Amino acid sequence: MLKDVEALVSTITDTPVAAASIGQVYKVNIPGKGDVAVKVQRPGVRTLVERDSELLLTVARFVESLPALPSSSSTGDATNKQTRLINTELVSTTKEFMSRIFEELDYRKEASNIAQFSSLYSSSRRDGTSKDVSVIVPKVYTELCTENVLVMEWIYGEKLTDVTGTASNTGEQSSTVEENLALVKVAIDSTLSQLLVEGILHADPHAGNLLKVTLEDDSVTLGYLDFGIISTIPEQVRDALICSVALQVFSRDVDAVSSLFGELRLIPQHILDDDEERAALAEALEITFENSLLYPEAAAGDDDTTAIPDLKFDKLLDSLSRLVPRFQFDLPPYFINNARALSTLVSRGHCQVTRPYIQCTDYHIPICIEQATEKSIEERSSCKDITKFDPIRRWQDRSDKDTTIA
Repeated sequence: MLKDVEALVSTITDTPVAAASIGQVYKVNIPGKGDVAVKVQRPGVRTLVERDSELLLTVARFVESLPALPSSSSTGDATNKQTRLINTELVSTTKEFMSRIFEELDYRKEASNIAQFSSLYSSSRRDGTSKDVSVIVPKVYTELCTENVLVMEWIYGEKLTDVTGTASNTGEQSSTVEENLALVKVAIDSTLSQLLVEGILHADPHAGNLLKVTLEDDSVTLGYLDFGIISTIPEQVRDALICSVALQVFSRDVDAVSSLFGELRLIPQHILDDDEERAALAEALEITFENSLLYPEAAAGDDDTTAIPDLKFDKLLDSLSRLVPRFQFDLPPYFINNARALSTLVSRGHCQVTRPYIQCTDYHIPICIEQATEKSIEERSSCKDITKFDPIRRWQDRSDKDTTIA
């Protein structure tokens, strides 16, 4: 190991290949290990983060201390049941957020994250992971890692941002475009599986952290980078994401979605017991689904419940994030950040650059069906409409997922 350390130190150059706010990455060749990526933390960054943390907590405490507006004011009716102007627990949220930042400062934690994430795609991975998904995760050389230094295998590849953008701008051959499109689909499938099934989620799955990797047999696969934070998504949150969309797509029942959030303890019961608050929640959810579920023109605005909409995942998650403070949603730390990163991948980013017709419904519905037979009572109850839904055959033909449906 001493020889490896000496080789590591002697071959590091002055110029990093990548740099971020808390560290820099160098490419180094170690005899016997080949090319490795060495991530080195910037000196003094922990002190700066500690100062920022204190400032954020000071602001959070001040905002939490602000009293509610008097009921006689123009906006008082909406807050007369509150003692504070902002009901969100800003101090605890800030503490949790900063604790994750401090975790990111310990590169030994990132090494552990890589091992945890890699287990999802090993030969012994759990049944929940899509069998069609195969990704590359860098090997970590733990004997060379410290709190401030992370050494891992160098993965050769092109960032998904580069390959999809190039294909769009230069008019590459259709085979290359199809190849890139397939990788985007793998990225979406993988991320949704992590979010909805596994509950272990890469915290920042934007296309800059995803690589197009060419293997020795000239086939291509997806590679992941940057494992500073891996989030754990509780089962009730996964259930809510699956069931709320399923209920609305197949039943268009906003009140049932509201009740579901209560059953899964994602919204305080007093919100649902208050008629005015429940009505406000239902109205907000109605607007959310109107903006995120795109029905065929022939079915829009009528009572046709047989039409299967396309899901605009970015709109859905962005709208839900706005409802969190208003209705005191209890979501895990980093959930919104992770969800927005996923929505960037799905809707704003590289699937739209490559092809306009990748639809999240094609990935969400199979997960609903798989989960309906083996998961919680809430999922089985809310997903039963799918198995009885006659036009599902039309979707089956469209998505060509006969095996999953069966």
